[in-house]
Amino acid sequence: MSNEKLGIAEIFDTREDGLKCVRFESGEVGVVDVHGKVLFAKRNFKHATFAAHDFVKLRSSRPVVMNNPELRYMLRDEDCSCIHIFYVDLKSGQLFGSMPKLHRYGDFEVAFLRDYLFTRTKNCYSVETDPSFVRSAKNGLYLILSFCDTPEGDVLRKMIYRLRDNRKCQIKGDDVGTYWLMVEYEDESVVVMDDEGTYYYVRLEKKTGKAVWSELGNGGNLMERSLIHMSIEDIRIEVRTRMKQEKEEATKAAERQRSRVIKALSSVVPFQIGGKWGLKQNGRIVVPATYRTIQAPVGKYCAVEKYPGIWGVIAVDGKVEIEAKYEGVEIRPDGTVELTVGKGKIKKLKIKKLKF
Repeated sequence: MSNEKLGIAEIFDTREDGLKCVRFESGEVGVVDVHGKVLFAKRNFKHATFAAHDFVKLRSSRPVVMNNPELRYMLRDEDCSCIHIFYVDLKSGQLFGSMPKLHRYGDFEVAFLRDYLFTRTKNCYSVETDPSFVRSAKNGLYLILSFCDTPEGDVLRKMIYRLRDNRKCQIKGDDVGTYWLMVEYEDESVVVMDDEGTYYYVRLEKKTGKAVWSELGNGGNLMERSLIHMSIEDIRIEVRTRMKQEKEEATKAAERQRSRVIKALSSVVPFQIGGKWGLKQNGRIVVPATYRTIQAPVGKYCAVEKYPGIWGVIAVDGKVEIEAKYEGVEIRPDGTVELTVGKGKIKKLKIKKLKF
């Protein structure tokens, strides 16, 4: 793609955003933006129109195609007979012999033609693979494009790790190129390397949903390699620490929310439907009718009979506090529960009191 402004001889098609398919005075056809900037220009074509999904349809002539090996053997569908029709991806500038099929994986979209994948990045990356082999991270941060893709010698030399499967990936929000996937952490953040050997730590910012990049150094620099190693291990510890903190915070938040819910359940009463019992408050079902028997609440707990003669304890929000496997249950006002576990045997248990 060029920033050069070329003289326009003819306009073939105009899009709502101001892009135009044109023929230049040089005889090439291509696309210019609203300011006249050339997005692409190609020889050997005589007409261009916009197609769906940010593609441009180019038309040549059979004699030109037959006399031009690059066009004649351009990758196309096996059943495609229109050898004079071609397509260009406006996002990547990649030329195709027929319209590729687009596959979406979360926020990522890639093109497939025959058995080849093409990224829709400015630096188009292609690899022979099947759509089923392409995998997106659960959090949507990256898309794995290929396995066992052999790096060039110079790229391989800059890789700190000699991985069994070399993998290329695309990062969310990056429409320029692709990266070598070097490390995957437990929180699905990653360390990646570009083709120049520069390493980056990339994580997903939960609040914004955007990728956050941190440069770690260049693998081609021997002094930096050991520092990159150290950074990778430090990040591993940081990730585990952060995940532990987030889990603890989530647990506390869930406990606070449950406390608010239980506090609001101040007038819960048993109800019966079809021989089964549940709990209601002000006509609203709180616990579905799934129990054989539910006794009136004592504080915030109810004794429940799940099967004939098999008792347990639930809180008024339905959470099982004591699994139903006892022959009898008696809840006392102080939170003590007497459980009958055999022939007249009594086992005393203290229920963990909820904080309101």
